Amino acid sequence: MKEFLSLRDYLIRERWYLAAGFAALIGVDLLQLIIPLVLKSAVDDLTLATFSGNTLLQHGLLIVAIGAAAAVLRFFWRYCIIGTSRRIETALRDRLFAHAVHLPLAGLVHTRTGDLMARMTNDLDAVRMCTGIGMVAMVDTVVLGLASVIFMACLSLKLALLCLMPMLIIILATWRMGGLLHKRFSQVQAAFSRMTEMVRETLAGMAVIRAFAREPDNAGSFTAISQEYINKNMALVKIWGSLFPFIVFISNISICVLIFFGGRYTIEGAISPGDFVAFANYIWILIWPMIALGWIVNLFQRGAASMARINAVLAMPAEPLEKGRPGPCAAAATIEVHNLSFTYAAAAGPALKGISLTIPAGSTIGITGTTGSGKSTLCSLLLRFFDPPRGSIFIDGTDICDITLRDIRSCMAYVPQDSFLFSDTIMANIVYGRPDAPADEAEAQADLARITDEIRSFSSGFGTLIGEKGINLSGGQKQRLCIARALLMKAPVLIFDDALSSLDAATTQQLIEKLRARAGSRTSIIISNRIASIQHADTIYVFDDGRIAAQGTHAGLLDRGGLYYQLYQRQKLEEEEATAHV
Repeated sequence: MKEFLSLRDYLIRERWYLAAGFAALIGVDLLQLIIPLVLKSAVDDLTLATFSGNTLLQHGLLIVAIGAAAAVLRFFWRYCIIGTSRRIETALRDRLFAHAVHLPLAGLVHTRTGDLMARMTNDLDAVRMCTGIGMVAMVDTVVLGLASVIFMACLSLKLALLCLMPMLIIILATWRMGGLLHKRFSQVQAAFSRMTEMVRETLAGMAVIRAFAREPDNAGSFTAISQEYINKNMALVKIWGSLFPFIVFISNISICVLIFFGGRYTIEGAISPGDFVAFANYIWILIWPMIALGWIVNLFQRGAASMARINAVLAMPAEPLEKGRPGPCAAAATIEVHNLSFTYAAAAGPALKGISLTIPAGSTIGITGTTGSGKSTLCSLLLRFFDPPRGSIFIDGTDICDITLRDIRSCMAYVPQDSFLFSDTIMANIVYGRPDAPADEAEAQADLARITDEIRSFSSGFGTLIGEKGINLSGGQKQRLCIARALLMKAPVLIFDDALSSLDAATTQQLIEKLRARAGSRTSIIISNRIASIQHADTIYVFDDGRIAAQGTHAGLLDRGGLYYQLYQRQKLEEEEATAHV
């Protein structure tokens, strides 16, 4: 039950709904317990021939009135308790989602998206069942169970003990099976997470799957994962499915005990025929709590396993967006990197090794180099997607580890390698960083990114809906929309992380010239494997194996030879060959 402690605040907030719901539920249970007494009275009147037409009518009307009152109370307990479970589910889902979007990238890298989706859907559903119908079944078991035993004992203590002895076996069996149910349901949830991740990954990579004609293989892989999920469920069903028949079987033994001993007591006059009928009714009422006992164990073990998975996510430390002091970024920013070395968790070696560089305010620098040389890692550290070592990166003289994450990221406009767009309109994607930006300003930035003409060619213009990840746009269009989104931020620092790779050479050159002309006092960092994208930068840094191999202007680096010269000559040759084949 310790897993449910994180729900305490929600339960306290809903205490009045729960109190009203449980009061109504107990009222229903007590009304059900009165009906056998009415039947006892009617049977005894019939047996003793002391009845009249009015007496029987009164008994019938009383049962109808009890049924009507129980129906009204049933509505209220369902509205209050089941409604509360839905509100708790909603609040917990909102909390889980809000926490997930604040988790650091370093943690999310090792967490599968499908697993998070499973925790926000299937696991939350199990928690809802536990806090809703599970709590109802628990109260029913306690109230109906104890009250039925008390009423039976009042009618005949000896007969009650005889009838209840078989039911002790049910309590022992459900207690022993609880741990096994918890273990197997945890395995079911883990298998569901793997299946969800497979579906997500397949749908996200559908173009690649079709390009390589791997549809049958993916379908086969999914079948295997789906079969694993079924197997885990069937292992759970074997335990859960055997529990109910066992409970019903033991309950029927209690009925046999009643018929054998209760019948003899009735014949001997120890109890009246009405007592026998009432006794039978109380046993039937008691069967539900016995069955519910197994159900409660199942629901709470499922809920506990799911709550543990949810708590594991909530226990992951979120990024402290407001921790630190306000950043010094104003109209421009100077960035200094001092002897920066960085190694990813579980990586074989460092991604950056003793990097030192200075980016003056308002300057444009280019970064190029070999694949995997640490260029994108530097971007991630500047934005603090991963925390750099203290004392290694400064903005306007302040260590970025001392600046709030919100201020760090608000003073940097970032265009990533992966041109990610949301399933929304073109305009909504451009103003994503500044939702309150005027439409004309957004259109001006789209024009600067050289995408306006193509947007207006769509039937709905800036109101055109973009498919998932911008599937209905070309790679160059997606990159330019991301550039427009970054430009609209009006941040002091612009970072382009290989964000021009899908543009042709002519478009790239025109875009770079426009950006340089209108950059003003902004500090621009352009990372690119294409020399044409960075050749006009004030300073170019060449990365190789996590180190700065060379730095200088385009002309100076060419004169010096080395890696930059080799990259330039190779790309120049590739462009000439491409032109020759046109």
